[in-house]
Amino acid sequence: MTQTPLAPSETFPPPSSDATSSGANQVPVWKSVAVLCLGGLVWMAHLLNPTPLIPSKAGVVMHLPGFVNVGSGFVGENAEVTEPERRILPKDTEFARKNYRDLPLRDEIFCSIVLSGAMQQSIHRPEVCLVAQGWSIANQEDVPIQLDSGHRLTVRNLTIKKVYSFDQKQVTLTDYNMYWFVGENTTTPYHFMRIFLSSWDRIVHNRAHRWAYVTVSSPITKNLYSNGLDAGQTKALLISFIKYVVPHFQKSEMPADGSF
Repeated sequence: MTQTPLAPSETFPPPSSDATSSGANQVPVWKSVAVLCLGGLVWMAHLLNPTPLIPSKAGVVMHLPGFVNVGSGFVGENAEVTEPERRILPKDTEFARKNYRDLPLRDEIFCSIVLSGAMQQSIHRPEVCLVAQGWSIANQEDVPIQLDSGHRLTVRNLTIKKVYSFDQKQVTLTDYNMYWFVGENTTTPYHFMRIFLSSWDRIVHNRAHRWAYVTVSSPITKNLYSNGLDAGQTKALLISFIKYVVPHFQKSEMPADGSF
């Protein structure tokens, strides 16, 4: 409800002639202090949270090799981006992904890079998507990988399970899903660390990482084929695969002369 203003005579007595001539237009001290404090808060907020600068260069190049020289060799074919991904993720999200197959042995590896754009909303915890797709997470662990450059890359390995129909039977498929995040000059396997680094760089350095989310996964096929891989063999295969492909797309690991 709107309140009707009171007439001047109902509030304060008429001002004296001295007040009219010397102080009627003066601003009360408390209002001046309030304005100064508000201005100071706005200024501090601007200093602490300026408009972030999106680096023009990401920590990855969006290209995966067509052939991976691991084992008897894996041939890669481009994998499609799903319609839900295109619909939900920002339009400037970039993708590079392939399905790799070792045809003689029937081993398969999926490799994907998702690179965020200006909106910074393309990268998320993979556990959320996997559960939404019907996978259950049986185990999580950190896996350190010694790269040929001498650097150590730590990835997060999820053991995930899902029931499938295979050869007219219901089988539980177990998959190793290894992932990590790549910033401009850093990597981390932890979602909370990625958030911390992003917040720190926004506040302190006035810049934002253009994060990439890398996934490498393969099923454990021991219960599917007579010559399928067990858990230890699958993990070793993925580690060898990562060691080979990382220098092809992760800028910090690419040879200076561009050779492999």
